[in-house]
Amino acid sequence: MQPEQAHARSTVSAATRWIVEFAGSAWAAVAAVTLSALWLIVGVLSGFSHQWLAVLHAVTAVFTFIMVFLIQHTAGRESRAVLLKLDELVRATSGARDELIAAEQQPLHEQERLEQRLQAEAQA
Repeated sequence: MQPEQAHARSTVSAATRWIVEFAGSAWAAVAAVTLSALWLIVGVLSGFSHQWLAVLHAVTAVFTFIMVFLIQHTAGRESRAVLLKLDELVRATSGARDELIAAEQQPLHEQERLEQRLQAEAQA
């Protein structure tokens, strides 16, 4: 990957993380409640017109659609970091099994086999 592409990816990823963190903040909750109250007042004043409902549905659908991708990106990034840290702990711990490194990339049947083996050893 070229340095320009890496920088662009890093910038987009940082912006995504900031948006998701802001969306989960108290300020965002206050803003959402305020906007909802204002939207409800506009609805009452307009008699809950068809146009009012159409705009409501469109705006909520767009925000939901975008937030799903932003949250998925952030969750994937955090999950990857946690897995890398766990892999490093397995590598650094004497007596740990190297076969557990990157176990999340194994097929499901292999993960189940590892889980059963670990549970059997824990009970013994």
